[in-house]
Amino acid sequence: MQSVTTHKHKGFTLIELVVVIIVLVVLAVTALPKFINLADDAYLARFNATQGAFESAMKQAHAKWLTSGSPAPANATDLIEALDFNSLGYPAGTDNGTQVSSEADCKAIFDSLLQLDGMTTAIPAGDGPGIKNLPVEVDWAVTNNSNICYYTYVPQSREVGFNARQLRYYYTTGEYGEFAAGYTLQ
Repeated sequence: MQSVTTHKHKGFTLIELVVVIIVLVVLAVTALPKFINLADDAYLARFNATQGAFESAMKQAHAKWLTSGSPAPANATDLIEALDFNSLGYPAGTDNGTQVSSEADCKAIFDSLLQLDGMTTAIPAGDGPGIKNLPVEVDWAVTNNSNICYYTYVPQSREVGFNARQLRYYYTTGEYGEFAAGYTLQ
């Protein structure tokens, strides 16, 4: 007697395939918001890294002034590149003075202290800070007013209402830090 062997082919039923697809869709929907926020996370991380570098550079600049004998402003020129220092030992621009007198001085402070590879700074022209008028390749907008240098990290999205991050440097006192509320683009 011969035995007959039958082969049963097993596969997925339509219902099993639909269940698998539904599970994959649910996983994608729950994970998608995390991936969407990566651009915002990268923006914030780059700002925080630059802020940390700025704080470190300011401390090093002040230490350089102290180790140079805490010279008077008239003698505290060009301690770091072309930077001048005020009577408290903080960078005050490049015009052989004790005060920042223009956006160019603020830009020189930022550029000289940080020397950021791959990041560009620019002085905006136009209405207000004029960030929306900057060329696309600019990363930091530099402005000044009163006793403050403003360094606004320009977002890729320059839409009105975007809350851009901003560093502020009070050059008469040497204080610096992030503006708590950020800067809302107008």
